Amino acid sequence: MAQQRAVQPPKGFTVWQAAELGVPSRDGRLAWHRTRVEDFSPDGRRVVVGWPMVQLAYVSVHRGDLIYLGATVPDDALYVVPCEVVATVLEPQARLVLAPVGAWERMQRREHCRVPVTLAPEELLVLPPEGEPQPLKGTIVDLSAGGIRLRLARELRVGDRIAVRFVLPGQPQPVGGVAVVRRVAPLEHADPPRWDHGCQFERLDRRTEDAIVRFVFQRQRELAKQLRDA
Repeated sequence: MAQQRAVQPPKGFTVWQAAELGVPSRDGRLAWHRTRVEDFSPDGRRVVVGWPMVQLAYVSVHRGDLIYLGATVPDDALYVVPCEVVATVLEPQARLVLAPVGAWERMQRREHCRVPVTLAPEELLVLPPEGEPQPLKGTIVDLSAGGIRLRLARELRVGDRIAVRFVLPGQPQPVGGVAVVRRVAPLEHADPPRWDHGCQFERLDRRTEDAIVRFVFQRQRELAKQLRDA
């Protein structure tokens, strides 16, 4: 069995601190539930948290599920990491044992499940307030039902609108929509220069949203399986 890569929690992460679990729902959104950190291994491979309850019932979580752990570090920010549920424990206390499957990210809580991808759009256009759309070349590097992260060879502005169309692996018909640039960051040590653009979908038709949600859930299951087989 290959050795699992350690995922170090952020500095200031402590036992007994308040935390939140983001659990995917059927529509691809995350329902966040309050909990607390009860233990974690020094190498970051395991985190034990209390199993939260809603209306006197434990939140529906099962071994092998992929969920998100969020923790606020004092005087810093909120950090979020995707985790596989590797054990559910009821006695002597109800707990969930989590194994991080990605990096801790300094960010806002996710409202949608996001997965890494490498997709070349069939169509990618900047939509100026006036004039003709301008073609772009770039790569989609992560995806959710709420938006995409685009890696481009040119820097766009926050607020720019983009039309995008792409084919999801395993799905025959292309999907797409209009997204607004919300964040822009240069890619470190990139030669030639590249910029990552966090983009939020303005609106999606139901077929497109359903197709993305199905793909994201399938990709999450694949990531969890890769961790179990590592």
